[in-house]
This record gives sequence, C-alpha cells and structure tokens, in this order.
Amino acid sequence: MRASVFRIFTSVGLLMGLLTAGGLAALPASAATAGALPAFAAVGGSESPSDPGAMVPVSPFRALDTRNSTSVAADSEVSFQVGGVSGIPSNISAVVLNLTVTEPQSFGFITAYASGAKRPNASNVNFATAQTVPNSVTAAVGNDGKVTLFNRSAGRTQLIADISGYYLAGTPETAGAFAPMAPTRLLDTRKTKPVRGDSAVSFQVGGVSGIPADASAVVFNLTVTEPKSFGFITAYASGSARPDASNLNFGVDQTIPNSVTVPVGKDGKVTLFSRSSGSTQLIADASGYFLAGKATSPGTFEPVNPTRMLDTRKAKAVAAESGVSFQVGGVSGIPADASAVVFNLTVTQADYYGFITAYASGAVKPQASNINYAYGQTVANSVTVPVGVDGKVTVFNHSNSSSGNVQLIADVSGYYLEGTPSGSVFTWGNNSAGQLGNGTVGQRTSIPARVQGLSGVRSVVGDRKNLALLTDGTVWAWGNNFNGVLGTGSTLYSNPTPAKVAGLSGVKGLVGVFDSNYAVLNDGTVRAWGRNNYGQLGIGNTIDSPVPVAVAGLGDVAAIASTSFTTYALLTDGTVRAWGHGGALGNGQSADSLVPVTVTGLSGVKAIAALGSSTAYALMEDGTVRSWGFNGSGQLGNGSNTRSLAPVEVSGLTGVTALATMNAAAFALHSDGTVSAWGRNYMGQLADGTAANSNVPIKVSALSGVKALTMSDSNGYAILNDGTVRAWGANSQGQLGNGSIENSLVPVVVKGLGNVAEISTATAFSGTVFARLNDGTVQAWGSSYLGDIGTGATADSNVPAAVIGLRDITSLQQGF
Repeated sequence: MRASVFRIFTSVGLLMGLLTAGGLAALPASAATAGALPAFAAVGGSESPSDPGAMVPVSPFRALDTRNSTSVAADSEVSFQVGGVSGIPSNISAVVLNLTVTEPQSFGFITAYASGAKRPNASNVNFATAQTVPNSVTAAVGNDGKVTLFNRSAGRTQLIADISGYYLAGTPETAGAFAPMAPTRLLDTRKTKPVRGDSAVSFQVGGVSGIPADASAVVFNLTVTEPKSFGFITAYASGSARPDASNLNFGVDQTIPNSVTVPVGKDGKVTLFSRSSGSTQLIADASGYFLAGKATSPGTFEPVNPTRMLDTRKAKAVAAESGVSFQVGGVSGIPADASAVVFNLTVTQADYYGFITAYASGAVKPQASNINYAYGQTVANSVTVPVGVDGKVTVFNHSNSSSGNVQLIADVSGYYLEGTPSGSVFTWGNNSAGQLGNGTVGQRTSIPARVQGLSGVRSVVGDRKNLALLTDGTVWAWGNNFNGVLGTGSTLYSNPTPAKVAGLSGVKGLVGVFDSNYAVLNDGTVRAWGRNNYGQLGIGNTIDSPVPVAVAGLGDVAAIASTSFTTYALLTDGTVRAWGHGGALGNGQSADSLVPVTVTGLSGVKAIAALGSSTAYALMEDGTVRSWGFNGSGQLGNGSNTRSLAPVEVSGLTGVTALATMNAAAFALHSDGTVSAWGRNYMGQLADGTAANSNVPIKVSALSGVKALTMSDSNGYAILNDGTVRAWGANSQGQLGNGSIENSLVPVVVKGLGNVAEISTATAFSGTVFARLNDGTVQAWGSSYLGDIGTGATADSNVPAAVIGLRDITSLQQGF
C-alpha cells in the first residue's frame, strides 16, 4: 500500500480524478491500493443561484411513496417534507415534482398545495379506478417545509412524489424569477362553452389574480375533460405562431391533466389549440408565474416557443430497458450551459406497459418516474430536469417485456440559466463503495454528474472514500467506510450519500490515506479518525476510531503528510513531529509510537512529503533536502541503500523549491527550472534514458523550464513554463499522451496540450491522467475502463481529449 500527501488549493470546484481546493499546503505525493479502480471528481465554480425565485435543479429523487407506509384515505390528505431534506434548504418557496397516483380504489383527483395553507379549488392529477397516472406539479411549500396532497375521492389511493428542483425563498424581483401562488383557476370552459375541434381558446393571465400584466411565462395545470373525440392540445403565447408541439394527448371521454409552462403573449394571454375532430372542455389552474425581462441571473427561467427536440418516430423506437439522449444545450437558442430544461414528453405507440424516467445525461439513472404508460397508449407529461454537462437529457424506457418498444417525443418550452452552486462536486467513474456520492452503490458512470446536496466545497480528498472540506470549516464524507474512515460515527461498510463528519468545525486542511484521515484546524491542532493498528491516529492507543479524535499534544501545525502507517506534522516553528509505525519516525528508534515524537535534528523545514509505506522527506528553507526511513531502491538519495532511522541529507541538492514522489522514487524541482531524480527506475521513471536505480540524485538532462511536477506509480509529468507538458515512464494504456503505447525512458511531449495549469493522476496506480487548463476546462488521456476518463470514449486514449462538460474548474486533486 502506498501513501499520499495532498496539496490543498483555494477553489470553488472538484475532479474524481480529484479536482479540489483548500488552504493547507503540503508536498504532493501519491498513494493507492493495488488493483483498486479509481473514481474521479471535479469542483466547478459558477455563480451560485441566490436571487429569490431562482430555481435549483436536482437529480430526481423520491420524497414520498405511500406504498411504503399507508395509502391516503378518501377525502384525506398527506403531507411530506421537502425543505431541509436531501440537500434542499429548509427555507424554499416552491418545489417541482412528478406526482404519480396508483392503485386508486375509486375515481377522483389530487390537489397539491403548501402545507398550512387553505386548500384551493384546483386539481393536479385526475384519475379513474385502478388507474396509474402521473403529472408534473409545481407547488408552493409551507413554512414547515412541507407540501400537502389532498385525495378528493371516495376511495383510498397510493401517491408517489419525485422531486426534480426547488425555488429559493423570498420576494422575486429578478427577470426570470419564479413567483409561486396558491393554485388559481383561470379557465373553465364548462362555465361557458366547450372548445370546438381544430379551434383555439385564449385566456387572460397577465393582470389577473395577482399575476403582473407583463409576466413572461406561466405555470398551470391543464385538464381536458368530456372530449368528444381523441386529439391533443397545444399551448402557446397568444399572438404567436402555433408551434408543432403538443402538451396533452387525450382519448374519447377521457379526463386527463398535464402541467404546462408556456410564454405569455404581449396581450397577457395564453392560447390553447384543440387538435381534434370533436369538442372538449378545458380547465387551467395556475400555480405560479415568471417575472418579465431577459433572464440573466443563475437559476432564472427563459421561456421559448415550444420546440420539438426529440421525435424517435423519425429514427427508431426506444427499446425496453434502453435510453435515448437528446441535445438541449447549444441548440435552438438554448445556451450550451443551461442548468435545466422544461419539456413536454409524449409516449406513443407503446408495445407494452412501462414507465419513462428522465434525467441529466451522464448521471446515474434515478429511482423515479415521469410517465407511466400502457399498451397502445399515447400519454404526455411535463418534465423539468437537470441538463447533463454534455448539454443532453436522457429518457429511459422501463418495460418488463423485451418487445416493449415505445416512441418518444420531447417539446421544449424553456430553460433555466446555469447556476451551479459555488464549490459543487462532479463525479464519474467507479462506484463500488458509493464513492460517486449519488446515493447508489455499484452503478458507475462515464460522464461527470453533480453530487447533490454539496455546495461551498473548498477541497476534496479521496478515492474509494471521499472527504469534502466546506468553506464553513465543516467536513462531509461518503463512499467506503472500512474501519469507520468516513468519521460519521457509523461503522457500516459504505455510505453513498454525503454525511457530515462528526464534531468537526474550523477545519483548514485535510489529508487522507486509504484507512485514516487527518484534519488540521484553524487553531493548529489536529483531528484523526479511521484505522489505528500502528497508532497512526496519534491518540496513545491502537483502537480504531469512527469519529475524529484529537492527536495528542499537537499544536501550531502548518501541514500534515502521511504514509499508510506513519504520519508527520510540520509545525509553524519549522520542526517536525511523527507518530505511528516505527522505522520511519525519524527519531532514531525502530519502535512504533502511539503519540507524536520529535523528528531528530530537523529545524528550518519548509515542507514535508511522504513516500510508500515508510519513507519521508523534508524540504529545508535553504533549498536542501533531508530524508529518512526505508531505502531499498536508493530513495533516500544519500548514496546508500540502507534504511536510516534519522534524517540524512540528500546528496548534492541545492536550490530546491518543490518535491514530488512516486513508487520508491523522488524528484526535486530546482529554482532554475531543472529537475533531479533518484530511487527506483525499473520502467524509466527517473527519465535519464536508463532503467537502472540511482541512490543519488541525477539531473534529468532532457528537462528544463519546468514549473510543476506530478507523479503516479510509474510515470512522471512536468509542466513547462510555456504551458506544455512532458511525460515519461510506462505507457501501456497511453498514459504518456504522445500517440503511442510504447514506454519511454526519457521525457516526451504530450500531444496537443498547451496552456496547462495543473496535472493530476487519478490514483498512484492508475493509468488515467487529467490536465486542467488555464481556461478552466479539463483534458484526459490514458486508461478509460468503461469510459472512466469522462471523454465519452470507452477505449483507452493515447492522446488528450476534453472531459465532457467541465467548465470553470479551478484545481485538480490527486486520488490515492
């Protein structure tokens, strides 16, 4: 097992790679568990939605399922919590949800409204006995953070609610902000006359029931009842051309609702066109509106005239247990970085029964539904869903029959401006222990997707387990929890959803190794948790701890470094303390130490680094380097291959500004931009043109003008002052990025890369490499097991390619 020291940067963003940020500086090294596949993560930094009425999309999740408790009785209600759960703030104005009625014992309808409010005279879902029917609902949220659903029926029914977004609380004043309202009936043709076939009816929205005269768009529940023939309804802004789109499909004598989000005409009206050979009755219950003006703030809404963006009838049907993705971002005037989209989804020509789930491209398919359909049925529903970082939305056809094909149609009516919360985490890749943080275990992904419920993240460390340091000084953890390494107090094997690390606050930096973690607090003390078999927690015993505990006797700590079994603390006075496994403590003794001891003879230390299981380095203020611990490959650099229990001087080094380490080898970056290397060299890691180890530093003659170094197990990467990158070592997976798969004993140019700010390897033993460019985008190459490099490719790549959809990335973090 290899160890790792992490460099913490100031950032608002994360790469499962890892991309991160922070505040505590330590020298970069690497660590991993042999054979463990990496996950990858990124932190991106767009402006956070903050205006009242701004919308924050979430990956759909189930907030209510009465099948797991008790069905809702006739003429009774159920309330469920939205505010304060699953990362949603406790104080929100409204929520977007898909409401499904199933197993009703009688016909009726459901009314959704804010908990504590007066029940309105409106409906959201109409149903018949034994029918399963969904509908999109935008509902105001009560002061207690709940939404109430009333079952107006003579029988019991089961209700399911899947949340896809929420609106920030407060009085909306920004263009495109949403103002919820108690459901209000604006149209009921039963009180006048039905709409004839192939005819339209317009109704007033602007200037009535408290809606401003210049509202840009309105959200209403549209119900068709008493139709004399089959057909569909198209909703659009009064005075505009009728679009080639539909909002609600119906059969003879069917009562069916659907949510509609549509622009309002200049006259303040909305038009409904009935494409049918017979008359029908129409009812419209408004639940909110969007303020006028061009939306410019994150999370605000921009309506568009309904536009068809998917119609599988022109290609091929979607097979059972298959999905289709369609482009939204960057087409038909929608920005490439739109955060969410509103569209009407229609299922038609169904060969069997099933349901459709819509979600952001690249995200793990949620346990949620948007449309339930039966054989031969044509049915529609409004969908509000996040857009993937590739600008696409995926719709998945769940059906129990191998012949359960369906045709799908999507008509987009608007989008929300990107408003990624500052410091959001994006993950992709392996998920064997829930390390993607999306609530699932085992479902790997190949395209970055946002971890819900995390914002304000400064830094993340980890791989199979992950720790996120937030700007408020707290720490959240998810993934593998062996030995209680998540620090949440739980000893369950894994936690696939971020949870707060117990009792930690005022944290300024994190370091993690495979089984243990360390947090440096603002007061200079250190907390540790996880495995403690060698006393590596520094608490005076060898008992594992599933919660953070204070490392004994430490204060004024500036940085932490750790191997798998030994940990080091650099103090602000330039001295070093060590604890854990003996032989690499640097105190002249080979016995383990369960509490910190002083590393002998060190003062004036500028930075520390750890290598392998038992080797450490100290970079001195005068530009020289000291080392101690194991030395089988000459990694101490003092001309011998004998272990040293106390620090020795690395031979001949001066003017060193930074250190980097890999598997039993070390590198020194000099102030003149040259590099020295020593230690293990079986695959040309020392970049000197040979495969022979060296127990003293040798200058890498082929490297000059170097400004940064990054190492993996068998590869080195150097960023030059001109922004290009050189790589050397193993290359069986194309990790040198030079277009070949041949190893190289000397540095070679990574093809097509320039303007590089930072390099990260996924883990010490991984052949996947990431480069952050100065423009905030990320390139990747090397191993792509099942698409892990995030470029959309499922084969290894021997040249860099863009990671899909990542923007505004501010730092990279090495996994372990």
